[in-house]
Amino acid sequence: MFRRVFMPSQLAPHSAIGLLALIAISTAASAGSGANFVTYNHHTAEKGEVEVNLLSDVSSGNGSPYLAQLVEVEYGVTDRWTTALYIEGDKIEGEDYDLGSVRFENRIRLFDYGAVPLNPVLYVEYEHMRPAHSYQRAVTGRTDDEGTGGEEGTEHELETKLLLGEDIGDRLDVAFNWINEVNLDTGKWEFGYAMGLNYVLFETEGEGRHDLSIKEVKLGLEVFGGLGDSEKGLTLDAGVTKQYAGVNLKAELANGLEAGIGGAFGLTKEADDAILRLMIGYEFD
Repeated sequence: MFRRVFMPSQLAPHSAIGLLALIAISTAASAGSGANFVTYNHHTAEKGEVEVNLLSDVSSGNGSPYLAQLVEVEYGVTDRWTTALYIEGDKIEGEDYDLGSVRFENRIRLFDYGAVPLNPVLYVEYEHMRPAHSYQRAVTGRTDDEGTGGEEGTEHELETKLLLGEDIGDRLDVAFNWINEVNLDTGKWEFGYAMGLNYVLFETEGEGRHDLSIKEVKLGLEVFGGLGDSEKGLTLDAGVTKQYAGVNLKAELANGLEAGIGGAFGLTKEADDAILRLMIGYEFD
């Protein structure tokens, strides 16, 4: 059912992405990531909570400039189970703006907060994408063996993660993500990681949904990259993996509007030199 409805060949990329982008801007966070763009912490949305986000990446690439957008609609099925739909569009130099991927994500927190150390969360995401998709939601694998896509030039992948996180006091949380990604067409596994922290720089109670004052400002720091694959083994070799460090800021207004800005900086020659990252979103109670 999912493939039949959301196959990229069956979507009008400009209308689908444009419509969702307008929704995100006009209604204009992501429970689970804080200020960061790649690293997930252990927090899940509250039951019934809806978030709509528009995220953008701008980069010179590794010799190939691109602009990519990701529209996210997230819903708290229960206090422990969060589901989300993502639609990505991107513009790579020399190509038309096109649909990059469709993704369906689920995160399940296994225990109540604080019941066990590191608050484990299981993450499963189905991905239908074209190989040239650009938005950096995670980095896996190695660059000297890219593999091949499906028969129609698309890739069908299943990504799983173990998310571990801990709140340290009222202002700081830390997290580590182990990432496994399998290409369903080839059976090849790729591995990656992300780790980071969120720190609340400023916080106030606010005065309700009509209050335009800043409720919270959060700083995010993260490191993420590839760890090899099932064919050549695990590796952190800087010559064949992409590694990044990110610095991010996110502000939340009392009325539910959120905005973020950040930068991811390549630590290896295979990585992009730098990526400018932007987000705008709205949280519905």
